[in-house]
Amino acid sequence: MTDIRKLAVLLDNPEARELILGLGGAEKIRAVVLDLAGATTADQYGSWLDDGARNKPMTAGQVRLTIGDDALDSIAVFAGGDAVAVAWQLSEVLPDLVDALTPGGTVLEADVLRREIDDATLEDDREAGLFAN
Repeated sequence: MTDIRKLAVLLDNPEARELILGLGGAEKIRAVVLDLAGATTADQYGSWLDDGARNKPMTAGQVRLTIGDDALDSIAVFAGGDAVAVAWQLSEVLPDLVDALTPGGTVLEADVLRREIDDATLEDDREAGLFAN
């Protein structure tokens, strides 16, 4: 699997997809990925950038520090949950998201990210076919 294919695999999970898209558009998602560098340890973030390393976990507190309580509240409304649960869920998803959006350790540009998200979601919609909601 190529590094960018990780994003399509991540977006195949409906819950992860909802959380990721709840972060906002490609520019906002990219900003969160960059902001995580300041809210996590170098060891954590470095593991996410390293294509060969196992992703180290992060905490819900680090998610709150990165995203903020107001944004978590908005994502919770979008996802139909509560902010505490969303922070915990994002703590599970964000390391994989950073890994997926940093092939070779470089964060994808927003226009490339937008195209990859569009392609992945279109592929999922096509695969759902008649069974889509």
